[in-house]
Amino acid sequence: MNCSKFKGLISSRYLSAILIALLFLAWPAGSSAQTEIIVYDGYTGINSISNLNDTARIVGLLSESPAERAGVRLRDQIISINDSAIAGRGLSLREVKELLLGATEEPVQLQIKRKGESSLLKFSFQRDPYLHQIEAYEFEYLVDSLEQWDIHDILSGTLDSLFKNPLPSKFTIFSVEKGSHAAELGIRPGDQVVSLMEMMDRDALFYVGSGPMSAVNSDTSFTLLRGDSLLYFNESPSVNEGLEGVTSQFGQDFSYACAWLKIRTVNRISENRSYLLNLPYMAGTDSMNLYELTPSGAIIEKRSGVLIPVDERDFVYKNWHVVSLPLVRDSVQTFYLRWKAETSVEGPLMHVIAEDTIVRHDRTERMVLFALLGMMIIISVFFLILFFAIQGRQYIYFALYILFFAAFLFVSEGYLGEFLWKAKVFQSVLVSSAQAFILSLLTACFLLFGISYLELRKHLPGWYWTVIVLLSLIGVRVVALLLSSIFSFVIGGWFEDIVLIVWALAVAIIPLFLLVFPAIFRIQKGFKPAWYFLIANAVLIPLTIITISSSEFSLTAHTLNTSVLVRILEVSGVYVAAVLQILIFSIGIAEKMRLDEQEHKRTQKRIIDQLKENEKLKDKVNRELEQKVQERTSEIREQKEEIEAQRDEIEAQRDLVFTQKKEITDSIGYAQRIQAAILPHKSYLDEVIPEYFVLFKPRDIVSGDFYWIKEVDSSVVIVAADCTGHGVPGAFMSMLGITLLAEQLGKERIDKPGAILGQLRVKVKQMLVQEGSIQEQKDGMDMAIAIIDKEKRELQFAGAYNPLYLVRNKELVSGKEIGTEEAVEGDHAFLFELKGDKQPIGIHWEEKKFSNQVVPLKEGDAVYVFS
Repeated sequence: MNCSKFKGLISSRYLSAILIALLFLAWPAGSSAQTEIIVYDGYTGINSISNLNDTARIVGLLSESPAERAGVRLRDQIISINDSAIAGRGLSLREVKELLLGATEEPVQLQIKRKGESSLLKFSFQRDPYLHQIEAYEFEYLVDSLEQWDIHDILSGTLDSLFKNPLPSKFTIFSVEKGSHAAELGIRPGDQVVSLMEMMDRDALFYVGSGPMSAVNSDTSFTLLRGDSLLYFNESPSVNEGLEGVTSQFGQDFSYACAWLKIRTVNRISENRSYLLNLPYMAGTDSMNLYELTPSGAIIEKRSGVLIPVDERDFVYKNWHVVSLPLVRDSVQTFYLRWKAETSVEGPLMHVIAEDTIVRHDRTERMVLFALLGMMIIISVFFLILFFAIQGRQYIYFALYILFFAAFLFVSEGYLGEFLWKAKVFQSVLVSSAQAFILSLLTACFLLFGISYLELRKHLPGWYWTVIVLLSLIGVRVVALLLSSIFSFVIGGWFEDIVLIVWALAVAIIPLFLLVFPAIFRIQKGFKPAWYFLIANAVLIPLTIITISSSEFSLTAHTLNTSVLVRILEVSGVYVAAVLQILIFSIGIAEKMRLDEQEHKRTQKRIIDQLKENEKLKDKVNRELEQKVQERTSEIREQKEEIEAQRDEIEAQRDLVFTQKKEITDSIGYAQRIQAAILPHKSYLDEVIPEYFVLFKPRDIVSGDFYWIKEVDSSVVIVAADCTGHGVPGAFMSMLGITLLAEQLGKERIDKPGAILGQLRVKVKQMLVQEGSIQEQKDGMDMAIAIIDKEKRELQFAGAYNPLYLVRNKELVSGKEIGTEEAVEGDHAFLFELKGDKQPIGIHWEEKKFSNQVVPLKEGDAVYVFS
C-alpha cells in the first residue's frame, strides 16, 4: 500500500468496527432494494431528486403532472411522504423514490419546505395512470460459466446461496492492472469502494472499472473498505484517474457467456396486467429464456432472441429481446431468466412496460411509418416506369435510391427481426449486415443520381472523379460485408475501428456534403435544377443529424403528455426528411425535364426554321428556273416562225431545261444514271474483251473517276482516269475526259498512248483555258492508257501519274521485262509495275512528252489499270 497517498489509516479495531457498523446500518435496505423491481402504474410527476440538508430536493418535475397541478414546484424540499419522515432519517435517494412510486389513484401527501416560506407546506393529490417504460436493474444473479444448470436445478433450492446481490459486486475490486494509476495508489483486489455505493446504485452500467466510473472523482476522495479497516484516499484535484486500471467483481462475473437472473417484482399496480420485459442492451445474437412458476407448480418457459425461430418467440416486436410478464396486483412475484450470449453477457438493463401500451403504440407507428414507406415505393415505381419510357439514367438511379432508402428505414426500425432468425444461414447474412449493406447501396445510388442529375462528367469532371473514388470505397466495403457475413470472419482490433470510421464517413457523412459544392457551382453557372438538389440535401442533413443525435425511441414518463403520433414523429425525423427530400428531388427532376423539353423544342424550332429557309431557297431556285424556262420558251415562240426547221432542237433544249430543273429538285441521283450511261456497257465489254473485270466503287454518288474502252481495228484501247475533284465537279471532268477521248480516237487512228495523252492535255488546257497563271485552278486528270494489239500480242502503255500492273506466270518470265528490279514475287507469278509519267493531263509547271512503254504479251498475262 502506498501510504503517502492515504491521508489517514484508522488502525484501532474498536473504532473501525464502529465505523463499519455505522456504514452498513443502511446497507440491508439498499441491498434488498437492489434486488427488487417496483412495478407501478401510477405516477406523481416527481422523477428526479437530490440530497439537500438531509431532505429530498425536487430537481425533476414533469409538466401537467399530478404534483405540478397540486402546486409542487422545482427545488422544493420534501420533508415527509404519506407521514413517512424524510428529514433526519438518512434515507437513500432510492428509498425516497420508492416512497413516491405506487398504484394509480393512490393518494399522496407531501410535506414541503419551500424557500421564502416560513412554514411547511402540505400538498395532497392522487397518482395518475402510468403504463409507460420503467427502467430497472434490480435482480440477483448466478454466473453459469460452464452452462451446467437448467431451471430444475435453479428451482431445487440448492443454488440459492450462490445467487449474488449485484450492488456489493459492483463496488468490490476483482483485479488491479499492474502499473496502472490505481496500482500506484495502493488499491488491491478485494477492496470495496464503499463511498461510491450510492452512486453505483443509480444506474445499471455504473460499477467499478466501467466506462462512466473508471475515472470518477467523487469530491476528490474515496473510501475503501479493506477487511475491517476503512481507508481514506484523497486524489489530487488535477488528476482524474482514480479508478482506471481496475476490474470489479460485477464486471468479471458478467464477462462470461451465460448467467441466471432472479427477478423479483413488487407489483404496486391497480389491477392484474400483462407487462413486457425488454433487454435493450442484449446483443443481436444473444438469446434469453424466462421461466415463470405458476401457483399450481407448473413451469412456463418463454423465449426470445435472434437465435430463436420467430414462431417460437414469446412476443415479437421489431428486433426487441422481449418476453411477457403476467403481473398480479399487490403481490411479489419471482421470475428466473437465463441469458445466453455468444461472447459475454455484460451488465443487464431491463425495461418494463405495459403490453397494451406497446400494442397501441405499435398500431399507430406502423400506420404512420408504413404509409411513408408506401409513398416512397409508389414514387420509386413511378420513376422506374419513367426510366423504361424515356431511358434517362437519372430516373433508374433515383428509383433505386428511393427503394434502398425505404429498405434502410424498414431495417433500421428493426422490422427485419420480426421475419428472420439466425439459424437460417442466408437470413443470418441479412440480419447481421443488412443495415450496413443497404446503407452502402443507398449511398451508391445517391451518388450516381447526383452525378447524372448535376451532369458532373460533362461540366465538372474533377468532382466527377472524386465521386467515383468514393463509390469505389463503398464498393470495397460492400464486398467486405458480403464476405464477412458469408464466411463469418471478423477483422477485429484497431484495424476494424479504422475500417468502420472510413466506412461511416464514406456512406453516411461525406456523401451528404460532397455533392453540395458541385450543386453550388452548377447554380453559379445558371443550372436552375441544382437549386432543388441543394434544398433537398439541406432538408435531409439537419433532420438526419437530429435523428442520429436523439436518443433511441422509448415510452418514458417524459412522453406522457404527448400524443402517440407526436411521439412517433419526434423520432422519425429521417422519415420526414426522406419523404421531403424525395418530393423536392421529384420537383427538381420535373423542372429538369421541363428545361430539357424547352431545349428540345428550341432545337426543333431551329431545325424547322432551317427547313423553311431551305424550302424558301428551293422555291426561289424553282422560280428562277421557271422564269428562265418561260423566257426561253418565249424566245422559242418568237423564233418559231423564223426558224421552223430548228423546232426539234428548240424543243430538245426546252426539255433539257426541264430536265435540269428536275435534277436540281430531286437531287443529283439522275447525274449518276447519266454518268453510268456514258461508261462502256457490259455487253460491249463482253464483246471486246472476253476475260476481264471492272471494280467501280465511287466515293460519292457521281464519280470523278471513270474507265473507257474502245476497240479500234485489231487493238483495244483501255483507259482508267482520276479527274480533279470529287462528286459533281469530278463527274463533269470525267464527262469532259470521255468526250475528248471519243473525239481523239474518232477523228484519226492514233497508235501511241503517249500521243493520246499529249493531245488530251492540249485539249484540256484549251477547254479549261489554262494559260499557266498562278490564280487559275490546276484542274485536270490522272490517267493510265493501255493499247492491246491482239494481232501482235503487244501491250503499249502510257500514264499520267497512274501506273499499270502486269501479272505473269513464273515460267514465262524472261528477266528482261520492264520493272524487273522492283517486281514482286508471289507463289506462282510475278507482279510488274509500269510507272506512268509524273505529270497530269492539264497545266503543269514542267511539261514533257508522255513516254510509251511496250511490253510483249505472253499466255496467261493479266493487266491491271486503275485510278
